[in-house]
Amino acid sequence: MAPMLDVAPPGPLGLLLHATALLAVCTLVHALTLVGLGHQLIGNTAEHRTGFGADLRVVIGATWALMLVHLVEIGIWAEFYVWKGCLPDQGTAFYFSSVTYLTVGSGDVVLPPEWRNLASAEALTGILMAGLSTAFLFALFLRRFGGRQQTPE
Repeated sequence: MAPMLDVAPPGPLGLLLHATALLAVCTLVHALTLVGLGHQLIGNTAEHRTGFGADLRVVIGATWALMLVHLVEIGIWAEFYVWKGCLPDQGTAFYFSSVTYLTVGSGDVVLPPEWRNLASAEALTGILMAGLSTAFLFALFLRRFGGRQQTPE
């Protein structure tokens, strides 16, 4: 386990700036992913194949892409915590970041007192990004399945 760096914590304004920067980076990463997926998966539905197999591939692909982007965003927060010396190593930081981002908050790993307000900012980031992902999947489902005619039984 690497020793923690001795980095002087910022004051309240510095914490707010750090939190804002991390939220901005995660929002950018998420937005780029959603726009890219939107162009690839939703785009012009006339060009996309339908049917059970095609629909299944789209839903699974979108879900996995969104899980991956959330893991990247958790990693961004984790690397920040290690860089600033808040947590001792990447494994601990990724664990802390994942339970914070996902709002599980186990409490077995905590940030130093002067950095703790970042945890609530990360939880807010996770809630917002999860909401965007949910909205995207909902739009995807509406686009792919909403206009289909049901055949009577």
